[in-house]
Amino acid sequence: MVASTHSGLSCEPAGRPLSPGSDAGTTPDITAQTDAAHHLAIDVEINGKGPFRFVVDTGADKSVIATDIAQALNLVSGDGILVEGIVRTVPAVTVGLERLSFRQFSRTELRVAVLPRAMLGADGYLGLDVIDGYLVTFDFARGVLRIEETNSNLAIFMDQPRLARVPMYGAAGHLRSINCNVDGIEATAFIDTGAEVSMGNTELLAALSRETPLSPKRAIVPLTGVTGGLITGELVPISNTKLASLRFYGGNVVIADLQIFGLWGLSKTPALLIGMNYLRTFSSVAIDYSRKEARFKLAEARDDRTAGGDNSA
Repeated sequence: MVASTHSGLSCEPAGRPLSPGSDAGTTPDITAQTDAAHHLAIDVEINGKGPFRFVVDTGADKSVIATDIAQALNLVSGDGILVEGIVRTVPAVTVGLERLSFRQFSRTELRVAVLPRAMLGADGYLGLDVIDGYLVTFDFARGVLRIEETNSNLAIFMDQPRLARVPMYGAAGHLRSINCNVDGIEATAFIDTGAEVSMGNTELLAALSRETPLSPKRAIVPLTGVTGGLITGELVPISNTKLASLRFYGGNVVIADLQIFGLWGLSKTPALLIGMNYLRTFSSVAIDYSRKEARFKLAEARDDRTAGGDNSA
């Protein structure tokens, strides 16, 4: 049995992520925590026990649980699986979960891979096998992560101040946007909340090089993933990135041919993986898997250009 999982991408140095803005509001009903890589996490229950702290990874096909949690819950090992990370593929066992619950929602009869806690840095990762079909909101201003059903009332998303809606397409949770432009290059973009930094593939680099000569002296940065191993990427400065009605000014993209580009069918076309360093520039980011739409709420007005970047609608 083979499954693909991409999660926990990190980079040193990670660049200069912008500080998220503030946004007043009511007290959140779910309190999120932050893992070692500064990702929001959510409390879940497994077979009625917990709560356990899971990171939500929109770039992972399959959910993963830490070995010590599986042992503490006496979960029975099942079929073997190959977990594909950004650097290497590792074998793992799977365990069956009768019920995985978050808030009032749950998935039943779920089979997940088991990896050491040292790799995950959390109790586990929720992948697309769990979150597909839901509305997932990363509220950076409040430090809240919500997973909920899509509201049937479209009016609540219309005419909201500082809210940009980005239509997407795809199946099985692999939502992409073709309304992406990186320094004049048309690219396909997707959101990976398991990635600390934003990444481009070598097809994007080749297209950028043809458009404007790039400096041959680009910084080399190491990249690691939850399955271990190490590869390097090139740090490329970007003047502006446009995603539908959104525009980012400044910042860097790390260029590397990661396995995830191939898994999403994007290895032969310019592609951009939008990581947490871009996402945190917003007050909140919501991915509606049912409506196939991403919604970005801008932070309160500030002069982001002085901090090394900006976003505007």
